[in-house]
Amino acid sequence: MGQMRRRCKQLIKELRLPASTDLRGICDIVAARVERPVHLVPMSLGGVVSGMTATTDDGYWVFYELKTSPWHQTHIVLHELSHLLLGHAQDPAVTEDALRIWTPSVDVATAMRRMGLTMGFARHHGYDNLAERETEVLGTLLMEHVVPSAVERELPLEGPAAEVAAALGPALQHIRRQQEATGPEEEAGV
Repeated sequence: MGQMRRRCKQLIKELRLPASTDLRGICDIVAARVERPVHLVPMSLGGVVSGMTATTDDGYWVFYELKTSPWHQTHIVLHELSHLLLGHAQDPAVTEDALRIWTPSVDVATAMRRMGLTMGFARHHGYDNLAERETEVLGTLLMEHVVPSAVERELPLEGPAAEVAAALGPALQHIRRQQEATGPEEEAGV
């Protein structure tokens, strides 16, 4: 854990973060580091996940739960940004499995094409515990530099963000229905 924390502190040092910034500011810094735009998309995720990142030709799209506090939203976004900063790769097989569950009546290639997604979709899937711990450490350290803002919660989705969110909406509803059908005991493996 000490080595992980040192690595995360070194990464923050390399980012040359200001003493304080907002989520948009940290997204700009991360975008420069990963050399792709980072877009924030607040939306109701229906309890399926609290945050996730999708990759399109237009950059990274960080979806985070709209119906929670500004502090929790900040934590969710920083967690997703930490995955990007740490270079956590997505396993394409996990992505395909996720899409099969989310869009059971459509083949994976068609679903991805309709959503405008690349194989980097759904980066929140498939990480081992070590990667998640490292992500949480970095996210917590980043939180020292970020001031939550309630302004982003009020922005309506427009343009590409609205299109990607609209494509994800039915998939999230499908997962939620599956979770409700299986019940908490079955879902938890009890």
